Amino acid sequence: MDQINHIRKLRNEEDYSLNKIAILTGYDWSTVKKYADGDVLPKEKKAVKRGMMYTKGVGDQTYGEIVDALLFEDSKEKKKDRRQKKAIHKILKEDYDFPGSYRLVCQYIADTHEEVQKNKAYERLEHPPGEAQLDFGNYRVCENGKLKNIKLLVLVPPYSNRSYVAALPRENKECFLEGLKRIFERMGVVPRTLRIDNLAAGVVRSRGRGEETVFTDELKHFSTHYGFEPIACNPFSGHEKGSVENKVGYIRYNFFDRIPEFESYLSFEDWINHELDEDSHRRHYQEHLLISELWEEDRMHMLSLPETSFPIFRYEDYKTNKYGEIRLDGQSIHIPRAGRNHRLTLQLKWDTFKCLNRMGEILYEGVRPYINDSQPVDWSYVFQTYRKKPRVLNHSKYKKLIPPKIKSYLLETDLKERIKRITQLLELLQEFDLIEIEEKFEDIVLKSLHTLSDDSASSLSLYDALSPKVVAH
Repeated sequence: MDQINHIRKLRNEEDYSLNKIAILTGYDWSTVKKYADGDVLPKEKKAVKRGMMYTKGVGDQTYGEIVDALLFEDSKEKKKDRRQKKAIHKILKEDYDFPGSYRLVCQYIADTHEEVQKNKAYERLEHPPGEAQLDFGNYRVCENGKLKNIKLLVLVPPYSNRSYVAALPRENKECFLEGLKRIFERMGVVPRTLRIDNLAAGVVRSRGRGEETVFTDELKHFSTHYGFEPIACNPFSGHEKGSVENKVGYIRYNFFDRIPEFESYLSFEDWINHELDEDSHRRHYQEHLLISELWEEDRMHMLSLPETSFPIFRYEDYKTNKYGEIRLDGQSIHIPRAGRNHRLTLQLKWDTFKCLNRMGEILYEGVRPYINDSQPVDWSYVFQTYRKKPRVLNHSKYKKLIPPKIKSYLLETDLKERIKRITQLLELLQEFDLIEIEEKFEDIVLKSLHTLSDDSASSLSLYDALSPKVVAH
């Protein structure tokens, strides 16, 4: 500004010509004219979005808009069910040939979505080899086109950060001990100490008021057989088993970003443990060795597996109601040979049960009711999200759950037509469920064609979509 003021003073107060000012100051004549006779006004800075995330993409959608759509869908989910940055980068590379790096995706999300959070700091704990931490995690899988909630019992020796899991339906005593036994058998060794939180399946009373933790009789019996010492965390002190807490999240964000298929608990358990075995061939987050190498040292400090396997079951007394039913796992089960107001003893395992009379005779046996539980999807809520962001459907985590005819009907369209069809389905969902629409697809959809558009071309395109087509998951 000093130079500009000098030029304007020479022009206005000294009455110099533009040529003379240019000679005296050494500036170009056009520059002198600009500042001597023109107005010098402040300019607003305009943010120009540069870079691959804003300028490149697929079709009329930039990579940044794809990321925005993914984050928008996940914003409707619980925090633990949201995809992490690594999963979003994986989707971009596999589905959209994204040439950018993982750091570029992280930077975009940080610039556009994240807020700085202050986190409480904890003291770092030392973990010698031979000890382990244990915790349950909740996960979602796809079973026969339906969502299903399962539990993974996750065991992590902090020294090596190797992990093993057991897939289970609940967190009760039978599932807890059954999962722990299967993990020990898969590991081939038993940790010397096992740190757990104050879950009801293992702890009767937590530490406090000068009293130590009281464990369940079942856990005491189990730990005596295998020779390990159970240690419970202090109340509200999850950081004391931070290794397994982090691993529960690591498994979710790396192996459940796209809802995996589920056939049975044991087959799914084999799959996830195979993935974790492959994952162990990477460097430890602190050490300069592979996790698998550290695990070999870790297991040398652990106990041998007993020759005899520990049977997992418990007995509980029940009484039938006036209809000859018992209430188990939240469901009523009729016991044909029991009669009403009859006292029974149930032998409960993690997946089955037996109903015994006073003489020990088996009156009834079957599968625990929770084995076949599934989680209903609120399709009206999901399709409302699709209507706001129709492109989300292309990479939605719920895409594989949509029945094939409806999926073909929605995907093989441009965006405007897709919004119309989503609106149509939202109206139909007020009267029918999604399975019923799929089963009676032709009749239900044809009858509602007039609600979408009077354009005959649009109607013909809707009719053409009724033929079944193969749609990739």
